[in-house]
Amino acid sequence: MACRTALWWLVLGGLPAVVTAQGIPLPPSSATSERTAEVRKFADPEAGFELELLPGWRSENAIENDGRRVLEIIYRDRSQALLKVKRETIPADCADEPARCLADREAETSLQFRPDFQLKKRERFSTAIARGTLLTFTFRRVGKPMTGRYYFLQTDDQTIWVLRFEGETRFHDTLRYQTDRLAYSFRPLP
Repeated sequence: MACRTALWWLVLGGLPAVVTAQGIPLPPSSATSERTAEVRKFADPEAGFELELLPGWRSENAIENDGRRVLEIIYRDRSQALLKVKRETIPADCADEPARCLADREAETSLQFRPDFQLKKRERFSTAIARGTLLTFTFRRVGKPMTGRYYFLQTDDQTIWVLRFEGETRFHDTLRYQTDRLAYSFRPLP
């Protein structure tokens, strides 16, 4: 009988209440997961950007040893995916393809010194407001295989934004769609 398994959600005074034909309530997890499954707009005026946070992503502020505030956007647990955003000024010697130039420079000057660093792919990446380069690489951190995905997005003639995603390979490799979507939603604030 359909009414035995039917589940109806009523909103009473702004709070969800579960009603079933047999009077046996189910846990409210399905209602709360629907609410948390929404995409949230996130803006950081101090850092100068906004993006859309997907379900499971949250922002945290950390204080470095030198007192600087660092914004971290984390997927569930820091080991699964961690995003740090940084604004870079285009150097004079990178006039032709600035995003690619900065990506190559980062790979050659800092990334290559990570344990077991392997550059997997360098590809073009464009959004509605930016064009750039995407670096995908692997390395080890404390013996664990890690994946990095760095988006170098040129938003004007002087600025490149670097979105640095890192996480354990076993989690991070399944998040490609989400990291791309976060990069597509990225906007510098005026």
